[in-house]
Amino acid sequence: MLTVIWGALVARRAQALVVLLLAVLAGAAAAAAPSYVAAAGRALADRELSSANPNELRVRLTDPVEYPGMPNDPGRTVFGDQVRRLTPAGFEVVLGSQSGGVAAGRAGRVTSNLTFRSGVCERVAVVGACPRATSKGQPPEVMVSTHTAARLGVAVGDQFTFDGVPVRVTGVYRPLDVTEPFWLGAEFIRPPAAGSAVTSIAGSAEDAIFTADASPLVDDQAILYRSTADLYLTEELLASRPAPDLLAVVNVVQRDGSREGFGAGNSLASLLDRVTRQRGQLADGVALGAGLLVLLCWLVLFVAIGSAVDQRRPEQGLLLLRGVQRRRLWALAIAEHAAPVVVAIPLGCLGGLAAAKLLATHTLATDADVTMDATVIGFAAVGALGALAAVLLAQARMISAPVVELLRRVPARVRGWRATIGDVVAVSVAVAAVVQLRSGGSPSGLALVAPVAGALAAAVLLARLAMIAGAAVGAALLARGRTTAGLALVQVARQPRFRPLIALLTVVVAMLAFTVAASEVASAAYRDRATVEVGAPRVVEVDATSRSHLLTAVRAVDPQGAFAMAAVVSGSPDAAGTPLLAVDSERLARVAAPHPSYGVSLADIARTIHPPTPGTPVYLRGRQLIMTVSADFDAEVFAGNRVRLALTISGRDGTRVVLPRDDIQPGRGDYVLQVPECARECRLAKIEIVAPVVSRQLRVQFEQLRATEGDGAAETVVLTGAHLADLRRWRLLDPDDTSLDTASGTREGLVLDVSENRRSAPAGVAVVDAPSPLPIYLTRSRGTTLRGLYAYDGVDGTPTSGSVLGLADRLPRLGGAGLIADLEYADRLAVASQNGNEEVWLARSAPADVLDRLRAQGLVVRSDRTIAQVREGFDRQGAALALRFNVFAALAGVLIGAAGMVATAAAEQRARVAMLVALRRQGLSPRAVRGGYGWPVAFAAGSGTLVTVVIWLLTRSGQRLFSDGRSPAPIPDWPDAGRLLLFAVPALTLFALTAVVLGRVVATSVRRRSGR
Repeated sequence: MLTVIWGALVARRAQALVVLLLAVLAGAAAAAAPSYVAAAGRALADRELSSANPNELRVRLTDPVEYPGMPNDPGRTVFGDQVRRLTPAGFEVVLGSQSGGVAAGRAGRVTSNLTFRSGVCERVAVVGACPRATSKGQPPEVMVSTHTAARLGVAVGDQFTFDGVPVRVTGVYRPLDVTEPFWLGAEFIRPPAAGSAVTSIAGSAEDAIFTADASPLVDDQAILYRSTADLYLTEELLASRPAPDLLAVVNVVQRDGSREGFGAGNSLASLLDRVTRQRGQLADGVALGAGLLVLLCWLVLFVAIGSAVDQRRPEQGLLLLRGVQRRRLWALAIAEHAAPVVVAIPLGCLGGLAAAKLLATHTLATDADVTMDATVIGFAAVGALGALAAVLLAQARMISAPVVELLRRVPARVRGWRATIGDVVAVSVAVAAVVQLRSGGSPSGLALVAPVAGALAAAVLLARLAMIAGAAVGAALLARGRTTAGLALVQVARQPRFRPLIALLTVVVAMLAFTVAASEVASAAYRDRATVEVGAPRVVEVDATSRSHLLTAVRAVDPQGAFAMAAVVSGSPDAAGTPLLAVDSERLARVAAPHPSYGVSLADIARTIHPPTPGTPVYLRGRQLIMTVSADFDAEVFAGNRVRLALTISGRDGTRVVLPRDDIQPGRGDYVLQVPECARECRLAKIEIVAPVVSRQLRVQFEQLRATEGDGAAETVVLTGAHLADLRRWRLLDPDDTSLDTASGTREGLVLDVSENRRSAPAGVAVVDAPSPLPIYLTRSRGTTLRGLYAYDGVDGTPTSGSVLGLADRLPRLGGAGLIADLEYADRLAVASQNGNEEVWLARSAPADVLDRLRAQGLVVRSDRTIAQVREGFDRQGAALALRFNVFAALAGVLIGAAGMVATAAAEQRARVAMLVALRRQGLSPRAVRGGYGWPVAFAAGSGTLVTVVIWLLTRSGQRLFSDGRSPAPIPDWPDAGRLLLFAVPALTLFALTAVVLGRVVATSVRRRSGR
């Protein structure tokens, strides 16, 4: 038997080589999938770990009991033993303890934490030495940061007190890498306060004060501390274990810790959920691309071997006539093709690893560690054994056919239900997949393969149509005497083996165009989302003492408004309420990144939300304000109900309400208000009368406002009686229970009448220095008409209303839901301090040292991101990596399609040449001897284009381009045609060249054998 098998392999070595090569390709495609998924999965985990919030990387266990003494190492306590018992394998544990209190030195005081944290000395640069344990009676040793030492006025060797306990400084530290998760963000190294002095060293005076282990205190000294344990998720653990398993482990730790009475908290779930979601999308997408490659290999084998088997039908028939049993034929077929398949398994593993390594190198940001394991070998074996199954399936019809059928030179056509069952199955699967995909929700099951299933079903139907149309058109052309084209079409139509070839080429063209289209749309979607989500080419999140400080600082950095803009963002698209974007509108069009999805130009928005100011702001300068007030009310009737003056001022340090020491009394008097924040400059926002209970009508006349530095310094009149009497400068806060009037003559002023029995908020007036209600631009999704009022939370977080003067489809930074207003006007109307994120938007022309300039103005930089960085982040997500693998698979599919053409031509070349030689001897034109291989290519080009359009229309709404499944910008409906042609034209050119070469080979063989 072995001799027979070897003889068959030698006799049909070309066929054996085809089986070997295609089995290797199938095995390599199958092996590349798990290899690439593993490497890309590790890259995804690394990226999520590097960008995660420090709190997302650990589980914290806290001992509920407070102990007296210096914070020390809990590793030798019961708490430490319990932590070690609860800690899962692979987690890194950092033990610590801390006590909050006040440190006092000779130069000042600071509120901080006295902390023990294992491993801190390895993560800091120390001037002096790290603290050591001391004996009882000696002052405990501590280590302070550079900023804390400066605030307290201490150096190495000095002493200060912490909650009254003397401690000695042995070292002044500076963190080596404050971004390391060990520091837990701002828990130990506190960010500086806005407006503080600029320094190149991270941290502030409130940084943690670190102590050593086991430093006992004397009996009458007491510090209470609490022990903690941070269980860190390591990179190795995340790479080696599935995220769902880790999440289950974390939940067990939390549950057991709660049973022990420990406070257990973590944000690991959000990190692990993101990793799980992205790895799932990656695995699904890669499986789709690899599955397509394997399927194409199997299909090419089926077509090629089927064509070759048809040529050997008489041979098989004669063997059966001579008494050879069918089971022996099956055994020979299996053994003959099993040999190259077995050889293909290790070759497929190596090829798959090489392909995965190459792809990972060009698609992953980090070095790819592609390794071989049992999964890779198993997948390669499945791919190769599937190739063997395709080969045997191609021979099944011949081996099981009757002898009479085998002895026919031309095989009989398959008719009835057997001829259409494959088409029905393909169409049914495609319909089910498309329906499931379009039903909504995250794609799963059949929905994941909807594009491939749709392309395969359409290709099968169009190939059947090509055969019918080819026969009809070819006959018509022959009847008209157009021999070359007619004969080629008839040859294709009369050979059943060309139908699967046409379907194969159609699927290859369609999937190449579809995957490139999806990749192009994804790239545009990433760019669009980054542009809308960030808002400007570069956005720096900062801390400022107030909105006024933010505006002043940014304008000082960029006086011409060429590259910087102040902005405040409150709320988010995922939160309740309406997100608000307040911007320095005069700079909006120059700094923000435009995008067509907004539906309106940024210049129009800026013009609309910043109309001319209706009044002049009232600026104050001085440490004291003096308001002259005349009041008319019956003090006896008020019976002790206080009447007080209140001024709301807004300065660099924020907005606050200032009251004089004395209550308002009947008659005329001066009331002094202390306003140290106005020493540089501040703005008057409101003048109010605070009278919770008004027993009788109350009349108050404001006659003059003066500013002074105090202590007998000269006074400056800020508002005269004439200024106060100008009603255009003031807006009544409560028109229902109060009214305004003016007084003339020698005592000009503004008169405020408060109705009797009024029991509500303070009554008064606001300076008319901003339009009210505030003009806003609103997104159409909120369903409000133009010129209407829209309620929202202002920049200070208080409920307010805006006048809708424009509608946009989307807005920068907010996407499809939110509103935009002018920051300066919004600040003038605000009645409270900060709310939302303070940001500085920068144009591409911003200077390289812009962050240093911002810091010099007292702004604290918290984060810095660009559109390019955010877009690159989308490119590194699971969905994007899967798309890149699919493009690679589609390009490899083009090569497989060309191989299918060669294999089909090689299998039927002998019969084709014999037929054409006979026709040539009967006078057939030399031009007609071309083989007809160009027609499948031409039809596949047209049908592939049609199939691409159809499956794109059916499945584009279900494509997963983002790991979180959302985008504030619309997803493009169609890809860029130029990029499609960039990939499609070379692929079709390769097919055309293959057809030309095959035609010339046939023509050369015919010429050689016919002698003509």
